[in-house]
Amino acid sequence: MTDLERIHTTKLYLDKLANGEDPINGDDLPEDTVLNNVYLCRAFAYASSILGEVIKNGGVVSKKNENRVRPFAITEEQRSKIKLSEEPVGVTTITNRIEAVLDRDVKRIIPFKITEWLEREGLLERVFIEESGRFERIATHAGEVIGIETKNGEYNGIPIKKNFYNLNAQAFIYANLEAIAGQTSVALEEPEDLEVKEEKPAPKKKRATKKK
Repeated sequence: MTDLERIHTTKLYLDKLANGEDPINGDDLPEDTVLNNVYLCRAFAYASSILGEVIKNGGVVSKKNENRVRPFAITEEQRSKIKLSEEPVGVTTITNRIEAVLDRDVKRIIPFKITEWLEREGLLERVFIEESGRFERIATHAGEVIGIETKNGEYNGIPIKKNFYNLNAQAFIYANLEAIAGQTSVALEEPEDLEVKEEKPAPKKKRATKKK
């Protein structure tokens, strides 16, 4: 394998990781894995873009960055071209369909951003799953109403929960892409770590006394 072929392979792995896919078997990564962390996904995408420039230059590292990534933007024409399917699909398939219609220099939406936004909207919630011994996102009642279904799955022999999105849920996500892309990611606390902090009353200010 030549150096350029290694770069191609490395870029392919990074692209898959950035989009929430296992680079070895192509399966969707569990939604709660550290590899789906928004900051890591951004790092994978950034590294992949650099390797893309190296490939364009025939394996030579260029000092110029002519193809800077623009903030997320989508036209209504592009939105109308995103594939919808009667068959429920996972979030990775949804992000792949979105990316397929976007301009090449536009910042992508990664799976974590979608599930994070759905959680904030009350359509997914994180619960502790005894079988896997960790917290996972599952559909709430409101999420089920719009078409999200949580099923039992498996990843590397470990039982996991997988969310599938029907035609209505897909359309709902596509209609809210700007809100999903524009959200500020924060580290969400695990439920067991939440503490109710009692607010203490502010101390009374002492009045200044005049000297005689």
